[in-house]
Amino acid sequence: MKLKKLMMDLAVLLAGLCGVAPAARADVILHAFEWRYDLVTVRAATIQSSGFKAVLVAPPLKSAASNGAWWMRYQPQDYRVIDNYRGNRQQFEAMVKELASRGIAVYADVVLNQMAEERNNSTTFPGTNALAAYASNATYWNNQKLFGDLTKNLFTASDFHDPLCITNWYDTSEVIRGRISCSTSPGLPDLKDTVPGENHVNDSRMSYLRALKALGVKGFRIDAAKHMPNGAIGYFFADDVRKDAFIFGEIITDGGVGNAEYDLFLAPYLSQLPQQFRAYDFPLLATVRKAFASGGSLAALAQPDATGKALADARAVSVVVTHDIPYNDVFRHQIMDATDEKLAYAYILGRKDGVPMVFDDGYEGRVDGGRWVSQYIASHIKAGVKFHEKVLGQPYEVLASSDCALLFRRGKEGIVGINKCGSATSFTVNTSEKFYWYRNYRDVLTDANAINIGASSYRFTLPARTARMWLPE
Repeated sequence: MKLKKLMMDLAVLLAGLCGVAPAARADVILHAFEWRYDLVTVRAATIQSSGFKAVLVAPPLKSAASNGAWWMRYQPQDYRVIDNYRGNRQQFEAMVKELASRGIAVYADVVLNQMAEERNNSTTFPGTNALAAYASNATYWNNQKLFGDLTKNLFTASDFHDPLCITNWYDTSEVIRGRISCSTSPGLPDLKDTVPGENHVNDSRMSYLRALKALGVKGFRIDAAKHMPNGAIGYFFADDVRKDAFIFGEIITDGGVGNAEYDLFLAPYLSQLPQQFRAYDFPLLATVRKAFASGGSLAALAQPDATGKALADARAVSVVVTHDIPYNDVFRHQIMDATDEKLAYAYILGRKDGVPMVFDDGYEGRVDGGRWVSQYIASHIKAGVKFHEKVLGQPYEVLASSDCALLFRRGKEGIVGINKCGSATSFTVNTSEKFYWYRNYRDVLTDANAINIGASSYRFTLPARTARMWLPE
């Protein structure tokens, strides 16, 4: 462990000497999906008391301000202003300031691949009517401005790839140059970022990111990252944008090493971009879903990164559900049983690797009976976040595993047990130098079920369909 720490310290030193800051480390991220910016502000104290250290918020750009459909936030009309159904620049700035005062970072969901499908599939943005609106109420729109000249369009037809709906999702050129959301329409106009020397699009993206950072944004989620060249991403995330920022991309895959999508899209993203760039750990999500499914084994969750079934710690943002899973029909098969999902949260909040993110559904058109509403204050989430914070940086060791159950420790500072099956499971483990003896460990999930270890072996019993997250008292 001393050698590992020495190597990590050396890496940080070398990064500093090279003029590139090491990747910022978040603790637990709250995805405040479709929350209004002013609602995030109002709930800031509760977010803080729940233990979150960062909040991912709705895309801060201009999109249809009168349309509440969640997908409209992913159809940009202009990057130069913040004005959408979830708020404007003043509300966004107030939110950033309030969260910052409580030690909580704001991460912006940045939608940079495409523009909106509107005005008969126009490729002029924001368009004549929008420019007229800017001019007719210049005071308001200048107050919403991030950068640029609002008397002119930001993009014209020459800034877009030729219209092409993606039909072969395993053709990298088609995925990068083609349009998404084409099932029943011409699709979203795809910004051109593949022609050497034509940098207006990428320079505009860079200006947008710089402006958000100047407002106090500390991190970025890159929407649809697989649909942009890695070279372009590296370009518009210039050194000054990347400095001290937490950055992660959405590259959807069905698995890890050996999976076609992983090999074609996620592996190149991880290898071609600096180590600072993280990604959703979709390989781990696939592993978790299989482990909790009928016939799956929790033993597969013991060391998933060792077999390429999870991303390395420094590159991973861990999730058990994302907004796309309940809200996009093509992904709804990934919804886990509600109890299994709670157990999976205990796993990702308890393990060492990855930065966990918790999904909280703020969409008015919510599905599944509002199942993911107010997750940020759910007792199992608050307890899991507390556990995660207490054991941050502690080593990870698997104590026992089986098809039904997994037991691991985080140094002497925490113990996690998860049992997915319908009957109790027990493990007898060697305790020498692994735990604090004669000291109670209390389960934070129940605020009860204390254990006290005072011998060289101890029998842990995990009730059916239950997780335990023990911390020393």
